[in-house]
Amino acid sequence: MVTASRTRLEGAFPAATGPCGQVSPTPTTWQRSPLATAATWSRWVVSGTALVASVHVIGLPAVPAPVVLAVAGLALMAGVPHGAADHAIATCLAGGRPVVAVVAAYVGVTAGAWALLWWAGPIALIAVLALSTLHFGLGELEVARQLTGWRPPCLVTLAIVVAGSGALLLPLARCGDQLGAVARAISPSLARALGWAPMQIGLVVVWLLAALVALIASLRTAHRAVALDVLILGAVGVLAPPLLAFAVWFGGWHSLRHCARLLTIEPGCAALLAAGRRRKAVLRLIRLATVPTLAAWTVFAALGWFTAAASDPSTVLAPVLRLLLALTVPHALVVHWADRNTHREDVLSNKLGGTPDEF
Repeated sequence: MVTASRTRLEGAFPAATGPCGQVSPTPTTWQRSPLATAATWSRWVVSGTALVASVHVIGLPAVPAPVVLAVAGLALMAGVPHGAADHAIATCLAGGRPVVAVVAAYVGVTAGAWALLWWAGPIALIAVLALSTLHFGLGELEVARQLTGWRPPCLVTLAIVVAGSGALLLPLARCGDQLGAVARAISPSLARALGWAPMQIGLVVVWLLAALVALIASLRTAHRAVALDVLILGAVGVLAPPLLAFAVWFGGWHSLRHCARLLTIEPGCAALLAAGRRRKAVLRLIRLATVPTLAAWTVFAALGWFTAAASDPSTVLAPVLRLLLALTVPHALVVHWADRNTHREDVLSNKLGGTPDEF
């Protein structure tokens, strides 16, 4: 592993402009950014999953289907907390509006999306899947920008967004037995579309072209972290069972990195980080996310309880995925709102004026 560069917390630098205003500068010592740490751990989690899941290539037994479903379910649950602090970010962005009103709006959008996914047919499902793909890709772009400081041209930016969605696009293109069963439980039309050969080929070709552009551009400009992430996403998307690939990426990559970003976006956490109190910042974020996380897990448990008697275990995951897709709608809007208000810059990186963390 290449040693990560260190970011300096220095009171002499100007205050950072976050989504909700400035964070007062406070001197402290050299330390690695939370996002760089999260990026390292996420690479280990996802690449390890790809390695373990690919043992059948060398003749060892493949991961049993019940294990795939169990791990996928746990990984999806692990991804829930990354959106559980949205109410705090949205309240801050809303300019002092009551938190109750913000939460009510958030729940209302989620309920509306969930209802559409149930009753509006495949069109709503495809629209939410497209929004999810865009959200995931933009998340990868933002992480790449914050880790490397790179501002690529438009074509390369688009390529990074598409390549960053590899853990969703490639599993959709492969659509294995478990993912196919879950897709049928959500929408038979979706399952048929995912099983359509031209659709599968198109998704693979689009991702490969985007990945090639992103790899060439990142290596030519010496941004190795971006190239490494694209390769890892491609590996897990190709080697791991499709459902497992997406679930582990969601819980162990996307969620982990977003939580690290929240530490620098949420004003209270950002102020604690600036003061060198990283543990306090993490505990504050946990407190903010605890109640919404427990509420979501309770709903998921109830959905699983009512469907656990089904002969096909994949039907247990179907309502979980449907609710996750519904939650993606307000979550994606809040994240995009926060990114725009911070001028697509990490609050901590702005405050410090230090060098980005590549690895």
